[in-house]
Amino acid sequence: MSDPKEKEEEIKPERAPFLFRFGATVGVAALASLLGSSPAAVRMSEGGVELWRAWLTLAGLAVAPMLIAIPLARLAREGLRGLLPGEGALERAAGAIFFFCTWLWFDSLLGGMLRQKTHHRALGGVTFALVALGAGVFLALVARRLATILAALRSRRRPLGTAAAAISIALSVAVLGLRVARAAPSLSTDGRATLVDGLALALALAFFARKTFEERRLFARVGPPVAFVLLVLSMHTLATSQSAPVALEQVCPVHFAILQAFAHLPL
Repeated sequence: MSDPKEKEEEIKPERAPFLFRFGATVGVAALASLLGSSPAAVRMSEGGVELWRAWLTLAGLAVAPMLIAIPLARLAREGLRGLLPGEGALERAAGAIFFFCTWLWFDSLLGGMLRQKTHHRALGGVTFALVALGAGVFLALVARRLATILAALRSRRRPLGTAAAAISIALSVAVLGLRVARAAPSLSTDGRATLVDGLALALALAFFARKTFEERRLFARVGPPVAFVLLVLSMHTLATSQSAPVALEQVCPVHFAILQAFAHLPL
């Protein structure tokens, strides 16, 4: 008789070759750069640059960072799945999201209060660090207790416990989102642009970091040429256009920071 493990190994599909997966990742990075650069392209087009040229220029700048961020995000996702295996994953995820969102909300509130009340920067920095550390420890204990309560509730009444965990996640994200939305009007123009562009690129990264895109044949074939064309067009526009670098510096702080990082590379 044949060993069941050998049958499972025979049935399990082989992973695609490295070059195929790399090409698909390059294609996904190009598509994520195009989508994530859309808000910045609209602002850049108001500075005298054609919308299509601004869009391709910004996407070309974002391709290389996105090509690094996508594999890292995939590894992080696999690591998170390893930390949250099997039974109890939802409860631990709810506790982690609660801790992350509430701690950021508290740190933002504390920082704003200290900025208004404290004129001594060094004293304010030390106070912020100590209070934020204490709040982090306290909220970590609360999050652990929340995960325990949700686990007990799901073990008794699974639908009710699942709904409670989902509500906990939604409320945690909503509290942080409302804090960000409330603070956005008081930000500078560069701060608002950085927030919008960062969220757009982060959402594109989160969507296209899924490993299912590794097996897409279309991305593997078309992706590398498209990414190369985007990079060439971006460099050509920045080298030949007078308005593009100025508009990039004024209204696209995230992409301008990427350009500055490229300029400091020891090539």
